[in-house]
Amino acid sequence: MQSLRYHTAIASAKVVRAALRLFGRGATTLPGKVAVKVDPKILQKLCAGRDCVTITGTNGKTTTTHMITDIFRNCGYEVVTNVSGANLLSGVTTSMIFGLKAMKKAEKSGKKVICVLETDEAAYGKIACQIKPKVSLVTNLFRDQLDRFGELAHTRELIAKGLDTCEADILLNSDDSLVSELYKGREGRTLFYGLSEESMHYNNVTYPDKSGVLPASSDAEYCTSCKTKYTYTARSFGHLGAFSCSKCGKTRHAPRFYVEYDLAKNPSDEGYELTLCDGKEKKEDAGTVHLKQKVKLPIPGMHNFYNSIAAVAACVRMGEKIGDNEGLSFEKCASALEHVEAAFGRMEKIAIGDKTICVLLVKNPVGLDRALSFVAGASDADGIYMLLNSNIADGKDVSWIWDVDFESKTFPEKVYVSGDRYGDMMLRVLYSGVDRERIIAKPMEECAELLDQAISDSAVGKCLYILPNYTSMLALRSILVKRYHLKDFWK
Repeated sequence: MQSLRYHTAIASAKVVRAALRLFGRGATTLPGKVAVKVDPKILQKLCAGRDCVTITGTNGKTTTTHMITDIFRNCGYEVVTNVSGANLLSGVTTSMIFGLKAMKKAEKSGKKVICVLETDEAAYGKIACQIKPKVSLVTNLFRDQLDRFGELAHTRELIAKGLDTCEADILLNSDDSLVSELYKGREGRTLFYGLSEESMHYNNVTYPDKSGVLPASSDAEYCTSCKTKYTYTARSFGHLGAFSCSKCGKTRHAPRFYVEYDLAKNPSDEGYELTLCDGKEKKEDAGTVHLKQKVKLPIPGMHNFYNSIAAVAACVRMGEKIGDNEGLSFEKCASALEHVEAAFGRMEKIAIGDKTICVLLVKNPVGLDRALSFVAGASDADGIYMLLNSNIADGKDVSWIWDVDFESKTFPEKVYVSGDRYGDMMLRVLYSGVDRERIIAKPMEECAELLDQAISDSAVGKCLYILPNYTSMLALRSILVKRYHLKDFWK
Protein backbone atom coordinates (compact mmCIF):
# COMPACT_ATOMS: atom_id res chain seq x y z
CA MET A 1 0.00 0.00 0.00
CA GLN A 2 1.50 3.31 -1.08
CA SER A 3 1.52 6.32 1.23
CA LEU A 4 -0.72 9.37 1.08
CA ARG A 5 2.32 11.41 0.03
CA TYR A 6 2.84 9.12 -2.97
CA HIS A 7 -0.76 9.44 -4.14
CA THR A 8 -0.73 13.20 -3.58
CA ALA A 9 2.42 13.46 -5.72
CA ILE A 10 0.78 11.50 -8.55
CA ALA A 11 -2.38 13.60 -8.37
CA SER A 12 -0.37 16.84 -8.34
CA ALA A 13 1.54 15.78 -11.46
CA LYS A 14 -1.70 15.02 -13.28
CA VAL A 15 -3.18 18.40 -12.42
CA VAL A 16 -0.04 20.22 -13.59
CA ARG A 17 0.06 18.32 -16.88
CA ALA A 18 -3.61 18.96 -17.58
CA ALA A 19 -3.10 22.70 -16.99
CA LEU A 20 0.00 22.86 -19.20
CA ARG A 21 -1.65 20.93 -22.02
CA LEU A 22 -4.49 23.47 -22.06
CA PHE A 23 -1.88 26.04 -23.09
CA GLY A 24 -0.30 23.72 -25.67
CA ARG A 25 2.79 22.99 -23.58
CA GLY A 26 4.63 19.67 -23.65
CA ALA A 27 4.46 19.07 -19.88
CA THR A 28 7.49 16.76 -20.02
CA THR A 29 9.29 17.98 -16.88
CA LEU A 30 7.21 20.24 -14.62
CA PRO A 31 4.73 17.53 -13.52
CA GLY A 32 7.62 15.38 -12.33
CA LYS A 33 9.30 18.34 -10.67
CA VAL A 34 6.15 19.03 -8.66
CA ALA A 35 5.78 15.34 -7.80
CA VAL A 36 9.35 15.18 -6.47
CA LYS A 37 8.67 18.22 -4.30
CA VAL A 38 5.66 16.45 -2.79
CA ASP A 39 7.39 13.07 -2.44
CA PRO A 40 11.21 13.11 -2.85
CA LYS A 41 11.22 9.30 -3.16
CA ILE A 42 8.52 9.15 -5.83
CA LEU A 43 10.83 7.87 -8.62
CA GLN A 44 12.23 5.17 -6.34
CA LYS A 45 8.69 4.01 -5.55
CA LEU A 46 7.64 4.09 -9.21
CA CYS A 47 10.63 1.96 -10.27
CA ALA A 48 10.53 -0.51 -7.36
CA GLY A 49 10.30 -4.06 -8.70
CA ARG A 50 10.43 -2.88 -12.32
CA ASP A 51 12.74 -4.16 -15.05
CA CYS A 52 14.60 -0.99 -16.03
CA VAL A 53 17.29 -0.13 -18.58
CA THR A 54 19.13 3.20 -18.31
CA ILE A 55 21.08 4.91 -21.08
CA THR A 56 23.58 7.71 -20.43
CA GLY A 57 26.58 9.34 -22.11
CA THR A 58 27.30 12.41 -24.24
CA ASN A 59 26.06 11.56 -27.74
CA GLY A 60 23.54 9.00 -28.94
CA LYS A 61 21.41 8.72 -25.78
CA THR A 62 18.09 9.58 -27.38
CA THR A 63 18.64 7.56 -30.56
CA THR A 64 19.83 4.51 -28.62
CA THR A 65 16.90 4.81 -26.20
CA HIS A 66 14.55 4.99 -29.17
CA MET A 67 16.15 1.92 -30.75
CA ILE A 68 15.98 -0.10 -27.52
CA THR A 69 12.32 0.87 -27.09
CA ASP A 70 11.45 -0.18 -30.64
CA ILE A 71 13.28 -3.50 -30.28
CA PHE A 72 11.47 -4.37 -27.05
CA ARG A 73 8.11 -3.43 -28.58
CA ASN A 74 8.83 -5.51 -31.68
CA CYS A 75 9.61 -8.40 -29.33
CA GLY A 76 6.20 -8.10 -27.65
CA TYR A 77 6.91 -5.93 -24.59
CA GLU A 78 5.04 -2.95 -23.21
CA VAL A 79 7.60 -0.16 -22.87
CA VAL A 80 7.56 3.00 -20.77
CA THR A 81 10.15 5.54 -21.85
CA ASN A 82 10.89 9.27 -21.78
CA VAL A 83 10.00 9.70 -25.45
CA SER A 84 10.61 13.46 -25.43
CA GLY A 85 14.21 13.08 -24.29
CA ALA A 86 13.57 14.90 -20.98
CA ASN A 87 16.32 13.11 -19.06
CA LEU A 88 16.78 14.91 -15.75
CA LEU A 89 15.13 13.67 -12.55
CA SER A 90 11.98 15.67 -13.29
CA GLY A 91 11.64 14.35 -16.85
CA VAL A 92 12.25 10.72 -15.92
CA THR A 93 9.75 11.00 -13.07
CA THR A 94 7.15 12.54 -15.38
CA SER A 95 7.53 9.66 -17.84
CA MET A 96 7.14 7.03 -15.13
CA ILE A 97 4.08 8.69 -13.63
CA PHE A 98 2.26 8.86 -16.94
CA GLY A 99 3.37 5.36 -17.88
CA LEU A 100 1.62 3.86 -14.86
CA LYS A 101 -1.69 3.36 -16.63
CA ALA A 102 -0.12 1.49 -19.57
CA MET A 103 1.98 -0.64 -17.23
CA LYS A 104 -0.99 -1.70 -15.11
CA LYS A 105 -3.07 -2.48 -18.18
CA ALA A 106 -0.26 -4.57 -19.69
CA GLU A 107 0.29 -6.49 -16.47
CA LYS A 108 -3.40 -7.32 -16.18
CA SER A 109 -3.33 -8.80 -19.68
CA GLY A 110 -0.18 -10.80 -18.92
CA LYS A 111 2.11 -8.66 -21.08
CA LYS A 112 5.67 -8.07 -19.90
CA VAL A 113 6.75 -4.51 -19.07
CA ILE A 114 10.15 -2.85 -19.53
CA CYS A 115 11.15 0.71 -18.56
CA VAL A 116 13.73 2.27 -20.90
CA LEU A 117 14.99 5.52 -19.41
CA GLU A 118 17.43 7.99 -20.92
CA THR A 119 19.39 9.77 -18.17
CA ASP A 120 21.50 12.90 -18.26
CA GLU A 121 25.14 12.06 -17.64
CA ALA A 122 25.65 14.79 -15.03
CA ALA A 123 22.50 13.76 -13.15
CA TYR A 124 23.02 10.00 -13.50
CA GLY A 125 24.49 9.62 -10.02
CA LYS A 126 21.33 11.01 -8.41
CA ILE A 127 18.94 9.15 -10.69
CA ALA A 128 20.43 5.64 -10.87
CA CYS A 129 20.17 5.09 -7.12
CA GLN A 130 16.40 5.54 -7.41
CA ILE A 131 15.79 3.61 -10.62
CA LYS A 132 17.99 0.63 -9.64
CA PRO A 133 18.28 -0.56 -13.26
CA LYS A 134 19.02 -4.15 -14.22
CA VAL A 135 21.04 -2.99 -17.25
CA SER A 136 22.91 0.30 -17.56
CA LEU A 137 24.38 1.45 -20.89
CA VAL A 138 27.03 4.15 -21.37
CA THR A 139 27.39 5.44 -24.94
CA ASN A 140 30.46 7.71 -25.08
CA LEU A 141 32.09 10.77 -23.54
CA PHE A 142 32.87 13.84 -25.61
CA ARG A 143 33.39 17.48 -24.68
CA ASP A 144 29.93 18.98 -24.29
CA GLN A 145 28.81 22.14 -22.47
CA LEU A 146 31.99 22.61 -20.46
CA ASP A 147 30.33 25.47 -18.59
CA ARG A 148 27.89 22.90 -17.16
CA PHE A 149 29.66 19.55 -17.08
CA GLY A 150 33.29 20.56 -16.60
CA GLU A 151 36.04 18.26 -17.81
CA LEU A 152 35.30 14.76 -19.05
CA ALA A 153 37.02 13.07 -16.10
CA HIS A 154 34.52 14.79 -13.81
CA THR A 155 31.57 13.64 -15.94
CA ARG A 156 32.91 10.09 -15.89
CA GLU A 157 33.11 10.21 -12.09
CA LEU A 158 29.49 11.30 -11.88
CA ILE A 159 28.50 8.28 -13.96
CA ALA A 160 30.75 6.02 -11.88
CA LYS A 161 29.00 7.13 -8.68
CA GLY A 162 25.68 6.23 -10.22
CA LEU A 163 26.91 2.79 -11.27
CA ASP A 164 28.03 2.14 -7.70
CA THR A 165 24.57 2.88 -6.30
CA CYS A 166 23.01 -0.03 -8.18
CA GLU A 167 23.79 -3.61 -9.15
CA ALA A 168 23.10 -3.23 -12.86
CA ASP A 169 24.97 -5.13 -15.52
CA ILE A 170 27.02 -2.45 -17.29
CA LEU A 171 27.43 -2.11 -21.07
CA LEU A 172 30.42 0.03 -22.05
CA ASN A 173 31.71 1.29 -25.39
CA SER A 174 34.99 -0.60 -25.87
CA ASP A 175 36.22 1.91 -28.47
CA ASP A 176 35.98 4.88 -26.09
CA SER A 177 39.06 4.95 -23.87
CA LEU A 178 37.26 7.16 -21.34
CA VAL A 179 34.08 5.09 -21.10
CA SER A 180 35.85 1.72 -21.01
CA GLU A 181 37.71 2.87 -17.86
CA LEU A 182 34.44 2.45 -15.97
CA TYR A 183 34.95 -1.31 -15.87
CA LYS A 184 37.55 -0.95 -13.09
CA GLY A 185 36.17 -2.32 -9.85
CA ARG A 186 33.07 -3.50 -11.71
CA GLU A 187 34.67 -6.25 -13.79
CA GLY A 188 32.18 -8.95 -12.81
CA ARG A 189 29.19 -7.09 -14.20
CA THR A 190 30.69 -5.32 -17.24
CA LEU A 191 30.23 -6.20 -20.91
CA PHE A 192 31.64 -4.33 -23.91
CA TYR A 193 30.25 -3.39 -27.30
CA GLY A 194 31.87 -1.62 -30.26
CA LEU A 195 32.91 -1.87 -33.88
CA SER A 196 35.00 -4.60 -35.44
CA GLU A 197 38.64 -3.53 -35.48
CA GLU A 198 39.11 -5.24 -38.82
CA SER A 199 36.25 -3.20 -40.28
CA MET A 200 37.59 0.08 -38.91
CA HIS A 201 41.08 -0.74 -40.15
CA TYR A 202 39.86 -1.79 -43.58
CA ASN A 203 37.96 1.42 -44.16
CA ASN A 204 40.50 3.73 -42.51
CA VAL A 205 43.51 2.39 -44.37
CA THR A 206 42.27 0.88 -47.62
CA TYR A 207 39.62 3.51 -48.26
CA PRO A 208 40.76 6.64 -46.41
CA ASP A 209 38.67 8.87 -48.66
CA LYS A 210 35.53 7.08 -47.49
CA SER A 211 36.31 6.84 -43.80
CA GLY A 212 35.51 10.44 -42.94
CA VAL A 213 37.86 10.07 -39.97
CA LEU A 214 40.03 12.84 -38.55
CA PRO A 215 43.06 12.38 -36.31
CA ALA A 216 42.09 11.40 -32.77
CA SER A 217 40.39 14.33 -31.06
CA SER A 218 41.91 16.06 -28.07
CA ASP A 219 39.09 14.72 -25.86
CA ALA A 220 41.11 11.60 -25.03
CA GLU A 221 44.53 11.60 -26.65
CA TYR A 222 46.43 10.41 -23.59
CA CYS A 223 46.34 7.34 -21.38
CA THR A 224 44.59 8.14 -18.10
CA SER A 225 47.02 5.91 -16.18
CA CYS A 226 50.46 7.05 -17.39
CA LYS A 227 49.71 10.11 -19.58
CA THR A 228 51.35 8.56 -22.64
CA LYS A 229 49.77 9.38 -25.99
CA TYR A 230 47.63 6.51 -27.25
CA THR A 231 48.55 4.60 -30.38
CA TYR A 232 45.69 3.66 -32.71
CA THR A 233 45.63 0.77 -35.15
CA ALA A 234 42.18 1.83 -36.38
CA ARG A 235 39.67 4.61 -35.71
CA SER A 236 36.02 5.22 -36.35
CA PHE A 237 35.74 8.92 -35.46
CA GLY A 238 36.80 11.34 -32.73
CA HIS A 239 38.83 9.45 -30.14
CA LEU A 240 36.91 6.22 -30.72
CA GLY A 241 38.89 3.30 -32.09
CA ALA A 242 41.34 0.51 -31.37
CA PHE A 243 43.68 2.24 -28.92
CA SER A 244 46.62 1.06 -26.85
CA CYS A 245 49.28 2.55 -24.60
CA SER A 246 52.88 1.66 -25.43
CA LYS A 247 54.09 2.45 -21.89
CA CYS A 248 51.66 0.78 -19.46
CA GLY A 249 50.11 -1.72 -21.86
CA LYS A 250 46.52 -0.54 -21.50
CA THR A 251 44.53 -1.58 -24.54
CA ARG A 252 41.03 -1.70 -25.94
CA HIS A 253 38.85 -4.47 -24.57
CA ALA A 254 37.56 -6.99 -27.11
CA PRO A 255 33.79 -6.37 -27.30
CA ARG A 256 31.28 -9.17 -26.90
CA PHE A 257 28.82 -7.34 -29.15
CA TYR A 258 30.27 -5.77 -32.29
CA VAL A 259 29.50 -4.53 -35.81
CA GLU A 260 31.18 -5.66 -39.00
CA TYR A 261 30.79 -3.30 -41.95
CA ASP A 262 32.34 -2.09 -45.18
CA LEU A 263 31.79 1.58 -45.90
CA ALA A 264 33.37 1.20 -49.32
CA LYS A 265 30.48 -1.03 -50.34
CA ASN A 266 27.88 1.09 -48.54
CA PRO A 267 28.03 4.58 -50.05
CA SER A 268 24.27 5.13 -49.64
CA ASP A 269 23.10 7.88 -47.31
CA GLU A 270 19.80 6.01 -46.88
CA GLY A 271 21.17 3.29 -44.62
CA TYR A 272 23.78 0.56 -44.45
CA GLU A 273 24.07 -3.19 -44.70
CA LEU A 274 25.68 -4.26 -41.44
CA THR A 275 26.55 -7.53 -39.76
CA LEU A 276 25.80 -7.49 -36.04
CA CYS A 277 27.73 -10.01 -33.98
CA ASP A 278 27.46 -11.57 -30.53
CA GLY A 279 30.82 -12.97 -29.47
CA LYS A 280 29.27 -15.25 -26.88
CA GLU A 281 30.36 -18.65 -28.07
CA LYS A 282 27.71 -21.04 -29.34
CA LYS A 283 28.42 -24.71 -29.92
CA GLU A 284 27.33 -26.22 -33.22
CA ASP A 285 28.22 -29.40 -35.14
CA ALA A 286 30.91 -27.53 -37.02
CA GLY A 287 32.44 -26.28 -33.76
CA THR A 288 32.20 -23.13 -31.66
CA VAL A 289 30.90 -20.07 -33.52
CA HIS A 290 29.84 -16.48 -32.90
CA LEU A 291 26.26 -15.42 -33.62
CA LYS A 292 25.94 -13.10 -36.62
CA GLN A 293 22.95 -11.36 -38.13
CA LYS A 294 22.89 -9.20 -41.27
CA VAL A 295 20.61 -6.17 -41.04
CA LYS A 296 19.75 -3.14 -43.12
CA LEU A 297 20.05 -0.21 -40.72
CA PRO A 298 17.28 2.22 -41.71
CA ILE A 299 18.85 5.22 -39.98
CA PRO A 300 21.96 6.45 -41.82
CA GLY A 301 25.20 7.73 -40.31
CA MET A 302 28.25 5.87 -39.05
CA HIS A 303 27.64 7.00 -35.47
CA ASN A 304 24.43 4.97 -35.60
CA PHE A 305 26.53 1.80 -35.97
CA TYR A 306 27.42 2.28 -32.31
CA ASN A 307 23.85 3.13 -31.32
CA SER A 308 22.50 0.05 -33.07
CA ILE A 309 24.88 -2.50 -31.53
CA ALA A 310 24.48 -0.83 -28.12
CA ALA A 311 20.69 -1.16 -28.40
CA VAL A 312 20.83 -4.82 -29.38
CA ALA A 313 23.35 -5.54 -26.60
CA ALA A 314 21.08 -3.91 -23.99
CA CYS A 315 18.03 -5.90 -25.10
CA VAL A 316 19.89 -9.22 -25.26
CA ARG A 317 21.46 -8.65 -21.86
CA MET A 318 18.10 -7.76 -20.34
CA GLY A 319 16.69 -10.98 -21.78
CA GLU A 320 19.47 -12.91 -20.06
CA LYS A 321 18.82 -11.06 -16.78
CA ILE A 322 15.08 -11.71 -16.67
CA GLY A 323 15.19 -15.20 -18.15
CA ASP A 324 13.71 -14.41 -21.56
CA ASN A 325 16.58 -15.71 -23.70
CA GLU A 326 14.19 -16.87 -26.41
CA GLY A 327 11.93 -13.82 -26.65
CA LEU A 328 14.94 -11.49 -26.56
CA SER A 329 17.39 -13.67 -28.45
CA PHE A 330 20.24 -12.02 -30.33
CA GLU A 331 18.67 -12.95 -33.67
CA LYS A 332 15.26 -11.47 -32.78
CA CYS A 333 16.72 -8.28 -31.33
CA ALA A 334 19.04 -7.72 -34.28
CA SER A 335 16.24 -8.36 -36.79
CA ALA A 336 13.93 -5.96 -34.95
CA LEU A 337 16.51 -3.23 -35.51
CA GLU A 338 15.45 -3.06 -39.17
CA HIS A 339 12.08 -1.64 -38.08
CA VAL A 340 13.30 1.24 -35.91
CA GLU A 341 12.61 4.84 -36.87
CA ALA A 342 14.65 7.97 -36.28
CA ALA A 343 14.04 9.76 -32.99
CA PHE A 344 12.98 13.41 -32.81
CA GLY A 345 15.68 15.52 -34.47
CA ARG A 346 18.13 12.64 -34.95
CA MET A 347 18.46 11.96 -38.69
CA GLU A 348 14.71 12.53 -38.82
CA LYS A 349 13.53 12.95 -42.43
CA ILE A 350 10.26 14.81 -42.89
CA ALA A 351 8.27 15.26 -46.10
CA ILE A 352 7.13 18.83 -46.74
CA GLY A 353 4.99 18.53 -49.83
CA ASP A 354 7.28 17.34 -52.62
CA LYS A 355 10.36 18.46 -50.70
CA THR A 356 12.20 16.77 -47.83
CA ILE A 357 13.97 18.11 -44.78
CA CYS A 358 16.28 16.15 -42.48
CA VAL A 359 16.98 17.34 -38.93
CA LEU A 360 20.34 16.46 -37.33
CA LEU A 361 20.83 17.72 -33.77
CA VAL A 362 24.37 19.04 -33.20
CA LYS A 363 25.49 20.09 -29.72
CA ASN A 364 29.26 19.53 -29.53
CA PRO A 365 32.35 19.33 -31.79
CA VAL A 366 32.15 15.61 -32.58
CA GLY A 367 28.41 15.75 -33.24
CA LEU A 368 28.77 18.67 -35.65
CA ASP A 369 31.74 17.05 -37.37
CA ARG A 370 29.74 13.84 -37.90
CA ALA A 371 26.76 15.79 -39.23
CA LEU A 372 28.85 17.85 -41.66
CA SER A 373 30.62 14.71 -42.88
CA PHE A 374 27.28 13.02 -43.46
CA VAL A 375 25.81 15.98 -45.37
CA ALA A 376 28.97 16.24 -47.47
CA GLY A 377 28.44 12.66 -48.63
CA ALA A 378 24.64 12.75 -48.97
CA SER A 379 23.56 12.28 -52.57
CA ASP A 380 20.31 14.20 -52.06
CA ALA A 381 21.75 17.25 -50.27
CA ASP A 382 20.44 20.44 -51.90
CA GLY A 383 20.99 22.84 -49.04
CA ILE A 384 22.20 23.11 -45.45
CA TYR A 385 20.57 25.24 -42.73
CA MET A 386 22.54 25.70 -39.49
CA LEU A 387 21.06 27.22 -36.34
CA LEU A 388 23.15 28.15 -33.30
CA ASN A 389 21.78 29.32 -29.93
CA SER A 390 23.59 29.83 -26.63
CA ASN A 391 20.91 29.39 -24.00
CA ILE A 392 21.63 27.58 -20.73
CA ALA A 393 20.46 24.26 -22.15
CA ASP A 394 22.87 24.69 -25.08
CA GLY A 395 25.86 25.96 -23.14
CA LYS A 396 26.65 29.67 -23.15
CA ASP A 397 30.05 29.23 -24.77
CA VAL A 398 29.85 28.63 -28.54
CA SER A 399 33.60 28.70 -29.21
CA TRP A 400 33.44 24.92 -29.69
CA ILE A 401 32.40 25.45 -33.32
CA TRP A 402 36.02 26.38 -34.03
CA ASP A 403 37.13 22.92 -32.92
CA VAL A 404 35.24 21.39 -35.85
CA ASP A 405 37.00 20.74 -39.15
CA PHE A 406 34.76 22.72 -41.50
CA GLU A 407 37.59 23.13 -44.00
CA SER A 408 37.69 19.49 -45.16
CA LYS A 409 33.91 19.34 -45.73
CA THR A 410 32.07 19.96 -48.98
CA PHE A 411 29.02 22.17 -48.43
CA PRO A 412 25.88 22.09 -50.59
CA GLU A 413 25.52 25.06 -52.90
CA LYS A 414 22.83 26.67 -50.73
CA VAL A 415 23.88 27.61 -47.18
CA TYR A 416 21.50 29.15 -44.62
CA VAL A 417 22.41 30.33 -41.11
CA SER A 418 20.24 31.47 -38.19
CA GLY A 419 19.96 31.36 -34.40
CA ASP A 420 20.78 33.77 -31.60
CA ARG A 421 24.47 33.36 -32.46
CA TYR A 422 24.06 33.33 -36.22
CA GLY A 423 26.94 35.78 -36.61
CA ASP A 424 29.36 33.33 -34.96
CA MET A 425 28.24 30.49 -37.21
CA MET A 426 28.32 32.61 -40.34
CA LEU A 427 31.88 33.69 -39.53
CA ARG A 428 32.92 30.07 -39.03
CA VAL A 429 31.44 29.07 -42.39
CA LEU A 430 33.13 32.01 -44.09
CA TYR A 431 36.51 31.04 -42.63
CA SER A 432 36.04 27.54 -43.99
CA GLY A 433 36.15 28.96 -47.51
CA VAL A 434 32.48 29.21 -48.46
CA ASP A 435 31.81 32.31 -50.60
CA ARG A 436 29.77 35.01 -48.87
CA GLU A 437 27.37 35.10 -51.83
CA ARG A 438 26.30 31.52 -51.07
CA ILE A 439 25.32 32.27 -47.46
CA ILE A 440 21.93 33.64 -46.40
CA ALA A 441 21.98 34.56 -42.71
CA LYS A 442 19.17 35.89 -40.51
CA PRO A 443 18.70 36.29 -36.72
CA MET A 444 16.65 33.85 -34.67
CA GLU A 445 13.61 36.12 -34.84
CA GLU A 446 13.50 35.50 -38.59
CA CYS A 447 14.39 31.80 -38.61
CA ALA A 448 10.85 30.77 -39.59
CA GLU A 449 10.90 32.96 -42.68
CA LEU A 450 14.37 31.68 -43.54
CA LEU A 451 13.09 28.10 -43.20
CA ASP A 452 10.27 28.89 -45.63
CA GLN A 453 12.78 30.34 -48.07
CA ALA A 454 15.17 27.40 -47.74
CA ILE A 455 12.37 24.87 -48.35
CA SER A 456 11.09 26.91 -51.29
CA ASP A 457 14.60 27.06 -52.79
CA SER A 458 15.04 23.28 -52.53
CA ALA A 459 14.66 21.22 -55.67
CA VAL A 460 11.89 18.63 -55.89
CA GLY A 461 13.14 15.25 -54.71
CA LYS A 462 16.10 16.77 -52.90
CA CYS A 463 16.69 17.32 -49.19
CA LEU A 464 17.36 20.36 -47.03
CA TYR A 465 19.60 19.29 -44.16
CA ILE A 466 18.96 21.26 -40.97
CA LEU A 467 21.62 21.27 -38.23
CA PRO A 468 20.31 22.97 -35.06
CA ASN A 469 21.65 22.81 -31.53
CA TYR A 470 19.28 21.95 -28.69
CA THR A 471 17.07 25.00 -28.04
CA SER A 472 17.06 26.03 -31.69
CA MET A 473 15.85 22.49 -32.50
CA LEU A 474 12.93 22.92 -30.08
CA ALA A 475 12.09 26.26 -31.68
CA LEU A 476 12.34 24.69 -35.12
CA ARG A 477 9.96 21.89 -34.12
CA SER A 478 7.45 24.45 -32.89
CA ILE A 479 7.63 26.18 -36.28
CA LEU A 480 7.14 22.89 -38.12
CA VAL A 481 4.12 22.06 -35.95
CA LYS A 482 2.46 25.40 -36.66
CA ARG A 483 3.36 25.82 -40.33
CA TYR A 484 3.58 22.27 -41.61
CA HIS A 485 1.24 20.42 -39.21
CA LEU A 486 3.82 18.06 -37.70
CA LYS A 487 2.96 16.43 -34.39
CA ASP A 488 4.48 17.89 -31.22
CA PHE A 489 7.67 16.27 -29.97
CA TRP A 490 6.10 14.83 -26.81
CA LYS A 491 3.53 12.81 -28.81
